Amino acid sequence: MSKAKEIAAERAYQIVKQMLDRIQVLGIGTGSTVKLVINKLLDDARVRKRLSSMKVIASSLDTLYLLEEAGVHASLEVPADGIDLYFDGADEVAVGKHSVCQVLKGRGGAMVREKLLAFYSKEALLVVDESKISHVLGEKNKPVPVEVMADALQAVRRFLEGHGVKVVVRQGSGKDGPVISDNGNPILDTWPWHMPVHRYEALLDTIPGVVGHGIFLGYFNRVVVGYKDGVEEYTCRRTRSAWITK
Repeated sequence: MSKAKEIAAERAYQIVKQMLDRIQVLGIGTGSTVKLVINKLLDDARVRKRLSSMKVIASSLDTLYLLEEAGVHASLEVPADGIDLYFDGADEVAVGKHSVCQVLKGRGGAMVREKLLAFYSKEALLVVDESKISHVLGEKNKPVPVEVMADALQAVRRFLEGHGVKVVVRQGSGKDGPVISDNGNPILDTWPWHMPVHRYEALLDTIPGVVGHGIFLGYFNRVVVGYKDGVEEYTCRRTRSAWITK
């Protein structure tokens, strides 16, 4: 584990801890940095007791099982009144102060539920280390995961390839066949970096058979970035949320 990741997780733990007495519903994301934050929360006896008395919503079965094994009851269902605070990690982030935070997620395959929780949260906190920061989303050439209906797998693949996108069906490690999401769908890893990210997002959002994808533009309003010698925080302009009123 890198020192930068540990520093980011520690700061996120402090933020969540400070907010626990003011919220009723906590949403928790998925990934290695999120697990560090969860472990810090569970190691704090006062925090653990508070978690046991409130609603905790998990973004994946992996996170759900981790919490349940620790004695904290969690659910996958988003309440009608939404989530007070949601925290999560990311695979790549392009961020500036008071700008729209551009995020790439889904290496763990949970991006559809993660986007659900982020959208219905009143506060959305992103926690990453410095290795995830880019000036422009896509400069690390990481794939954009796309969850698709099984019956549409080959059709969506052909359609995206027709737009110049490299497409690979994500395969499971240790077993034959494609990776299946918590929703029961296969995942395509795609490389669309010959086009602007907002254009690719708009394209994906119009394709029947696409369940969801790993591009998050404007979903997070606060970002914690851990560096080996400290931490930096950004306040971002949020454009995607159920709680934004026009």
